[in-house]
Amino acid sequence: MGSPNRIKTHYVYTVWESAQALGRHRQTIIRWIKDNGLIADRSKVPWLIKGSDLKTFLGHRLAKSKTKLDLHHLFCLGCKTPQEPDGKFAEYKQATPKTGMLKAICPGCGSIINKVVRRADLEAIRAKIEVTVQQANPRLVSLPALPLNDTSAKEAKTNDEAHFG
Repeated sequence: MGSPNRIKTHYVYTVWESAQALGRHRQTIIRWIKDNGLIADRSKVPWLIKGSDLKTFLGHRLAKSKTKLDLHHLFCLGCKTPQEPDGKFAEYKQATPKTGMLKAICPGCGSIINKVVRRADLEAIRAKIEVTVQQANPRLVSLPALPLNDTSAKEAKTNDEAHFG
């Protein structure tokens, strides 16, 4: 999809031009005008859309699509809504030193829902739901110091002897 920032505020667009600028089909723009409240001058053909109206419309769509989640809510892609985990239970697995993955079951559709959370937020999440912390495999977290097989010094000496010796 084209960027809404490509829309010029003081320009007047036809349906086709706005669709092309946004990387959308012209029927999508027509549907936005007819059903979703995009303001256009429909008195003549082609329909004309002010750039400022188009930018405002896109800004409202973007603001409406963004959802601020509470710490203990996870977004379910199936339900398309923030959900509190089924049974108020989730699992946490450390991924990096500062973050991990919170995994739970959606109460609406039963699918697995995930969310990356900071380790520092874990106690605040635990105040709302029960969280089981899964321990990472110690073999994966901290490998023992392996001996280095550095043969470069030996090879350099052997090469010097072969050339000069």
